[in-house]
Amino acid sequence: MKNTNFKKLTKNKMFIVFLFALLAVALILEVDAVKISKSKDEAEEIKKVYGSYHTEYVGITEEEIENLFKEKDIERIDNVQNLGEISIDRGSKVELKSFEGRYYATTQYFAMKSQKLVGKQARNNNEIVLDEEAAKILGVGDELGKKINVTLEKEYTDKNGEKKTFKKNKKFKVVGFVKKRYEDNIKDDVKIESNINRRIAYTYGNGNENVQGLIWNKGQEIIPNEAVTYDVILRFKTGKENSVELNKNIEKKVEQLAARSKIGKDKIYANSNYINKLSKISIDSEKLCNKSKIIIVILAILAVFEIIYAIYTRKKR
Repeated sequence: MKNTNFKKLTKNKMFIVFLFALLAVALILEVDAVKISKSKDEAEEIKKVYGSYHTEYVGITEEEIENLFKEKDIERIDNVQNLGEISIDRGSKVELKSFEGRYYATTQYFAMKSQKLVGKQARNNNEIVLDEEAAKILGVGDELGKKINVTLEKEYTDKNGEKKTFKKNKKFKVVGFVKKRYEDNIKDDVKIESNINRRIAYTYGNGNENVQGLIWNKGQEIIPNEAVTYDVILRFKTGKENSVELNKNIEKKVEQLAARSKIGKDKIYANSNYINKLSKISIDSEKLCNKSKIIIVILAILAVFEIIYAIYTRKKR
């Protein structure tokens, strides 16, 4: 009688251990799943602030941009001409870009950076659009129609490999502003780490070939054509937004692509806040997956042991 009671008690203990193991698994996985879900929400908020692109290559040559267009794992490429820098007497500099890129008009450039255009686009090289930081530095504020006198400067390498500097005084009329699209709708509990404030302005740009093979703005160059370089923002093909391997390796892909396209590290401006969050989601998802596999193996062993013990007990009885 005592022996039978002992066997029943032992069997019940095995069942209770198995039950508690199941509950522990459910609790652990649920906590991790909630954590990953929260990170995904934060990634969406960060995307509103910094945009959905993965990296920007700044001041790259025509050869380097041609190499980028050959890449197959890029989902989208948007680019503008890099026209040098403008400055006022106080010495603070602002990057100057065009509204057009290589081969086509860059209609999604601002949207990819989660920015919006207030006012109008520059229609010639006497008009300019300023982002918020550039407007502060140049003392414009929010005043449309204001005229500013600046010094335009662009360092470049000519076709003979000689280093040159183009410099001239220039007057612009402010016709628009580039502002952050997100405004005040970011959640309070999302920590936003600031990126470098680059101070960027946009004018019409130098002549270039569009998709139809036509030259736009021909004869109205603002700097010598051989001095024109390009700023490119791009997004990789990642499949699902939470794809573990792809998102985890985006930072590595940024540098590998730059190396293949012969782009120096000093020209890489990765969307680090967004990439870091995607990488964290991927790593947490991978840990959850690995943890799930380990726990499933342990539960399977417990279940097999329980079955073997039950059969053994029944036979002995």
